[in-house]
Amino acid sequence: MENLTKEEDKKEDKKEDIKEDKKEDKKEDKKEENTIEEDKQSPENKNTLKLSEKQQKMIMEQLKKLQLSQKYGKEEIKDEYKFWSTQPVPQFNKECEVKFGEIWKDHKVEDLKKEPLTLPEGYEWKDVDLSKQNELDKLYEFLKSNYVEDDDHMFRFDYSKDFLKWHLNPPGFYPEWLVSVVVEDKKKNKKKMVGFIAGLPVKVHIQGTDITLAEIDFLCVKKELRSRRLAPVLIQEVSRRIHMRNMWWAVYTSGTLLPKPFCQTNYYHRNLNVKKLVDIKFTYLPHNMNMTRAKKYYYLPEETPIPGFRPMEEKDVEDVYVLLDNLERKYKVHGYYSKEEVAHWFLPRKNVVYSYVRTDDDNNKVTDFISFYSLPSTILQSEKYKKLMAAYSFFNINTTCTLKELMNCALILAKNAGFDVYNCLDIMENETVFKDLLFGQGDGKLKYYFWNFVCPEIEPKDLSIVLM
Repeated sequence: MENLTKEEDKKEDKKEDIKEDKKEDKKEDKKEENTIEEDKQSPENKNTLKLSEKQQKMIMEQLKKLQLSQKYGKEEIKDEYKFWSTQPVPQFNKECEVKFGEIWKDHKVEDLKKEPLTLPEGYEWKDVDLSKQNELDKLYEFLKSNYVEDDDHMFRFDYSKDFLKWHLNPPGFYPEWLVSVVVEDKKKNKKKMVGFIAGLPVKVHIQGTDITLAEIDFLCVKKELRSRRLAPVLIQEVSRRIHMRNMWWAVYTSGTLLPKPFCQTNYYHRNLNVKKLVDIKFTYLPHNMNMTRAKKYYYLPEETPIPGFRPMEEKDVEDVYVLLDNLERKYKVHGYYSKEEVAHWFLPRKNVVYSYVRTDDDNNKVTDFISFYSLPSTILQSEKYKKLMAAYSFFNINTTCTLKELMNCALILAKNAGFDVYNCLDIMENETVFKDLLFGQGDGKLKYYFWNFVCPEIEPKDLSIVLM
């Protein structure tokens, strides 16, 4: 009984406390109302409404969110990025103290762990050697089944084996930067790949500063394991290996909004095989256009209006190197290519990269250059078609014709090579030709990021880095 009485007393005390709190709250509210009313009546503040510090802060936060939503469209900025909030990258919710340059400076190779990160039991790290056919086959099958697909699950990238060797084994690459996680498959008595990430050394110019950094690509985790946060572990391990080479910066792209892009670009598409693209629901016809009209609308001749284009050859490397170097220097953020790299990246490879040159009749020097690469996608929801053949614009350099004329030739060459669609980012001067050449803006946005380096944000027209 005594305990019950005590409980009743506690309840009564609690009620009294609540009443007192409410009274205090009402007093505070009244006080704030009176303050506002006084400010209204004051001659100095007749037209000004005075807000409390808390109210001002809330309004500023809402305005910032509105600005960011206008900037990044429908993509929502998360309240928290568990992994990226721990990384040396600019954040959405606070100003970066460094305005340009390196964010994390206190780093030394001798302070790094010499051993790889610890993985759960049964999992282990494995370098991927693409010179071995069985390892190339495993990587190809893994990416084909698990890499990027669109939001509607209709298309998934299908990088060919030749493409993977070309892209991941460029001049000067480090074998230990091609990192996978494998696990024992007890049923088949062999190890299977469940995660992969690649790093490649690249030279980049960033608004007046030249820097050698790592390009990060092909981050991929087996679908069934994505909830186990293996992706951050892959990023940390490849970062450790990059740091062991005394390199402390990286560049990467993502379709996902992360903290914090220095450039946001848009994909544009030019239909080459409009019937197939409509059949597989890659594109749709306007209400006032049938297929017959669409074919006429997107018609391209078989011959290029500008004569003289031929596939690039070894003898053209020097000229293309000079043209490319002159082009790159026009942009605030751009890459650098050595002559060896020009030969690697641009000499034609069947079903991988296509490059064409046009030469001057008098001195046989290359004057105009076209390049695009092949990145097909598996079509996931069509019985009739299995592959979407997509050409992606690489670099295009014009000196004796307009960019519009040059890109029109690129479209014809791509169609003749059997591609269904020609894709192009709005970087460099590309956007200036989209309307006239019947490109349509796609849903895809590609964001560019630096790791441990911050610079003022730039427009796509000031960028000339192509990451695949």
